[in-house]
Amino acid sequence: MRKTALPTNRTVQAAFLALAFALMSPTHTLAAHLARQAPQSGNMAVGANLGFVHAFDGNFDGFEPVLTGSFEYYSTARTSWRGLLGLTSFDADAPPGADIDFRFLNANFVYNWERGWTHPYVTGGLGLYFKDAPSSLPPDADDTELGVNLGGGVDLFLGARWALQLEGTLHRLAGAEPDTFVLGTAGVKWWF
Repeated sequence: MRKTALPTNRTVQAAFLALAFALMSPTHTLAAHLARQAPQSGNMAVGANLGFVHAFDGNFDGFEPVLTGSFEYYSTARTSWRGLLGLTSFDADAPPGADIDFRFLNANFVYNWERGWTHPYVTGGLGLYFKDAPSSLPPDADDTELGVNLGGGVDLFLGARWALQLEGTLHRLAGAEPDTFVLGTAGVKWWF
C-alpha cells in the first residue's frame, strides 16, 4: 500500500496566498477607484438599461418590461443633466387583450455624491409621454401627456470609464390612465 504525501506547510501557504490575492484583486480594483476616473465637469455619458414598469392604476396589472437609453452632460462632478428615452407597454384588464404602447422622453437634473467607487444620486425632471392605444380603449388613452418624475439610484464604477447603474423612479402624468407608475432599471453607463 502506497502512502499519500500530504502537502507541506510551504505549499499550503503558497496556495493560501494565491487564493487571497485572487479574491482581493477585484476588491483592490474597486478600492483603487480614483476621483479622476469618475466623470468631471464637461464630460458626457451614454447609458442603456433594461428593467420593469408597474402602473398603480386599477385597469393595469402586473409588471411589464422596459428599455431605456440616456445621454448625460456633467456640468460639475456632482451635477449633470440627462435626457432619457424609454419604451414600454401596459396591458389593460378591460377590454381583454388591449394594451397601451408608451414612448417617453424625460429631461432630468441629477445630483450625485462621491462615495469612492459608488456614487448614489437623486434625480427629477419633466417628460413627454406618447401613448399609442387601440380603438377599443377610450380616445383619451391615445394621447401625448406631460409628466414629472422623481427618484434615485447608484452608479457602481467598475472601470476607468464605465459603471453599472441601478435606478428607480416614480412617474406622474397629467392625463388619463395609466397616469402613475414606478420604473426600475439596471444597465451600464459609459462616459467620455
